[in-house]
Amino acid sequence: MKTIYKIIILYMFSVGTIVYIHQNIDNFAKRSKKHQENILLKQAQVHYEEQMNTRRWNAGHGGIYVKPHNNLKPNPHLEDNILKVDDNLTLIKINPAWMTRQLSELLSSESFKFRIVSLKPINPINKSDAFESKALKYFENTNDREFYEFENEKFRYVGALVTKKECLNCHAAQGYKVGDIRGGISISFSTEEYNKVINSLKDQTFHAKIVFTTLAIVLTLLIHKQLKQTYNLGLEVQNRTREINNTKNILQHILDADRSFLFVLDDTKIVMANKTMLNFFGYKTVEEFSKDHEHISDMFEKNDSGFYLQHFMNGEHWIHYLQREQAYKNLKVKLKSNNVQKIFKPSAKEVSIDNKKLHIVIFDDITNELRQIEKLKKEAAKDTLTRLFNRGKFQEILIQEMALANSTMQPLSVIFLDIDFFKKVNDDYGHDVGDKVLVSLSKILKENMRLGDSVSRWGGEEFIILLQSTPVNQAVKIAEKLRKKVSEYKFDKVKNVNISLGVTQYISTESDKALLKRVDEALYEAKNTGRNKVIMK
Repeated sequence: MKTIYKIIILYMFSVGTIVYIHQNIDNFAKRSKKHQENILLKQAQVHYEEQMNTRRWNAGHGGIYVKPHNNLKPNPHLEDNILKVDDNLTLIKINPAWMTRQLSELLSSESFKFRIVSLKPINPINKSDAFESKALKYFENTNDREFYEFENEKFRYVGALVTKKECLNCHAAQGYKVGDIRGGISISFSTEEYNKVINSLKDQTFHAKIVFTTLAIVLTLLIHKQLKQTYNLGLEVQNRTREINNTKNILQHILDADRSFLFVLDDTKIVMANKTMLNFFGYKTVEEFSKDHEHISDMFEKNDSGFYLQHFMNGEHWIHYLQREQAYKNLKVKLKSNNVQKIFKPSAKEVSIDNKKLHIVIFDDITNELRQIEKLKKEAAKDTLTRLFNRGKFQEILIQEMALANSTMQPLSVIFLDIDFFKKVNDDYGHDVGDKVLVSLSKILKENMRLGDSVSRWGGEEFIILLQSTPVNQAVKIAEKLRKKVSEYKFDKVKNVNISLGVTQYISTESDKALLKRVDEALYEAKNTGRNKVIMK
């Protein structure tokens, strides 16, 4: 090939490489920024759910009456806003909106604030600002129930308040119906740390582009110079060999500096790989790796989901499948070495050098990101006070256990329990003591559960237990044991607390609603026939 053609190819390859590297650096920066945004969003969503659970509990009781303190005055916007118990005690009513506002005043700080807002507030203090009005109007015009933006060094989030049946007691007069959006929970975080990370990321991205571009230009000019000096074959061979080795070392150092797996494939054979990848598999060189493994796909963990790469994907080699589908599917790779398993986001680009097709492949490690997402999901399934499963998670477990009972023909029993006169505990000792009673009771229940059983907080002072492979007569014995344990336990300040329990057994093929209705009826009968007892239906 003539020297002029080689020079043209050199510059084309150099330009193509620079563009490709810049694109990957930009994509990495975008992914990192999006990840940071998702962390803020998840924090806001978790706090929103905590507030909604508190509001649901309050609304489910039609508001709660509390003993006033710190000069707390009745809310003039509420009906039946006071309850006179006797000449010495008058209680004031706290509805969900007021509870949220008091929590906001207690928990808000310079870096974190939240409040309840509305376009048509009963209380003027809940009137929305410009951003909150924008969010609430967005809810009215779409099916979305959350809205967020970055604003003046803050991350702002609004989650919708959807009108429920129990909300109409206060809001029907405003014209709201069940399902209407009547307002939202507004949350704001300081983005100081986020901005530091993003600015640092911008600096790193800029410097990385400068380094890669400079290296590519230097290498291109060096090779160009060598090609022009072909008249001195002896010196040219010596100099070019040195330059090629230097170039390879520089490229290898660049590859090794990246925390992702970077490697080059000639057809399906690895011809270059960075130390990050080789160290993970326990090899020092590509040659050592190739002696034990013909293809890197030999190391892919098996998975039938369709989103994890296998050696062949629908009869097509994985590298060709990846190139074709990477823009349309969220593909992953699962690799395991020395009992360490990691999950990667793969990407590939085909380049041609001297009429030879190569594939540059990058495996970005997303293991920690996936673990963080899974951790947030698990936290969302827990009751924030007792750390038991919440009602939503219980419904999920119940459906699974019913399916298992149907397939194995094993009995499944349910215990539904409630603290007797718990409102009196809160009224006499305060909600802090009441919360401690709930936590202590949760501990008693967990300590007396068998492996495979599950206990959840249904809501308020109600708890529900699933007993695997347990007939109803055995479940009654377990319930009676729990009743005695609670009755004998000395709770902090309150001392003695009793519980009422309803017990029933799942009937094959019945619905979960039917099962829960029956056990609820059993609990209702226990509470209406003297309390502190076990009733089986």
